[in-house]
Formats: sequence, C-alpha cells, structure tokens
Amino acid sequence: MKSWETALDQFLVNWKHRKEVIGIIVCGSYITGNPSKRSDIDVHIIIQDECDWRERGNQVVNGFLIEYFVNPPKQIRSYYVEDFNDRRTMSMVQFMTGKVIQDKVGVVKELIEEAHVWKEKQYEPVKAPTAELKKYELWDTLDNLLDCYEEGRSDFNVVFYHALQRLYCVYSSLLCIEEIPYYQLSRYFTDPNYLKKYMKEPFPDMYFSQRFINAMTAENQDEKIRIFTELTEHVLHTFGGFDIDGWKIQSELSLL
Repeated sequence: MKSWETALDQFLVNWKHRKEVIGIIVCGSYITGNPSKRSDIDVHIIIQDECDWRERGNQVVNGFLIEYFVNPPKQIRSYYVEDFNDRRTMSMVQFMTGKVIQDKVGVVKELIEEAHVWKEKQYEPVKAPTAELKKYELWDTLDNLLDCYEEGRSDFNVVFYHALQRLYCVYSSLLCIEEIPYYQLSRYFTDPNYLKKYMKEPFPDMYFSQRFINAMTAENQDEKIRIFTELTEHVLHTFGGFDIDGWKIQSELSLL
C-alpha cells in the first residue's frame, strides 16, 4: 500500500462505519496520475439522501492534505446541474475518474453513470442579443486596455492579464464550449496530458490557442498590446465583425 493510501485509510476510519455513510470515492491526481508536492487527496463521502446537511473540510494525515466533501446524492446531482449551467465539468470528471472505495447501495455507481450523461450534454447556443453584448464587451475590454497602455499606467500588467482571461471566457461562451479555470489555461492550450487527465477537448481554434500563449509569455507592453488586439479582432471577425460607430441593441426589459 502506498503512503498516500495509508493516510487515506487512516482518515476514513472515522467515516467508513457511520450508519449514514453509503459510499466513498477518492479522486484527483493521486488517482489520475502525476501528483505534485502540492496535490491533495480529494475524497467524496456520500451520505443518505435523508440527511439534511453537508460538510467540507481539510485534514493533514501523515503529511498528506486530505480535502473531503460529505454530501447526500441529491446534492451531488445538484452540483452536476450547477456545473453544467456554468459550463464546467469538474464535478462530473471527479466522479468519472475516481476510484470507488465503498458503495453500500450502488449509489456511487449511479452517480458515475449520471456524470457521464452530464459530461456529454451540449451547451445551448448563445442567443443573438447576448452575443452582441459579448462582442461589445470584447471591444470595451480592448478599449480600456489601450487607455491604460497609452496613459503609461503602473497597473498595466494587472489590467492586461485580467483582460486576456476575459477574452478567453467570452470566446468560449460564444463557441458554446467548456470554460477552463484561469490557473489551468496554459496547460490546457499546450499539454496533451492535461487534456487526457481531465477529459477535456482541445480548444477548437488553433490560431487563438497559439497566439494566446504568445500573449501570456510576451515580455513587453508593445508586444502584449499588439497580440491582444489581434486576438480581439480575430474573435470579433469570427462572429461577424463589430463596429462601435452606430452600434445598438434592443432587448426586453429585465425587471425584479
């Protein structure tokens, strides 16, 4: 038994035999491979649906950080819906790639099967008024960045990297694809092992991927502005172009 497995077993001693616990599944890099020195052990503890509580916590055992999540099945199913609506797949992938430790009534198997179904669902296309607002957002983001650049402001890098992340998020929503967390974008665009490990599809626009990495690694402000402008114009052109002169949009009221 590996040292991390010993630590996990020690942690689970207080959970395995509790009457409300009906399943346990361990997830993360210790299961999918190549854990780093900062990797924790993710473990989902499934309790009976009759329970009206959930718990999340962390505990260090034998030098390993264990992050645990205690939920009834109905809460896990709610996470699937929430993640899908946010164009994320984290909860589904954890169950799809996890290792079952305990499954007293077969509910963990059911949750894994449901995770596969949710993972394969297609996102709804962005409606035309929303798409136009997103295109305006791209123009506005570039305009604000140019203002920061031309004024020689000291916060340029902060504004630039935030703008770069927003550009990616807007483009992903227009493409109706999953949104990757900002701290994983470099690996997402460059590392095939990342795609396999986390069950991701490659970004469908190779030009954007390559230039995005160029923008992330650019060393001076002139180069950053040039690449960011190119990327913004590329996305706007892909979705029919954009001209701020005369731009307008009419939509229904949104009242509380």
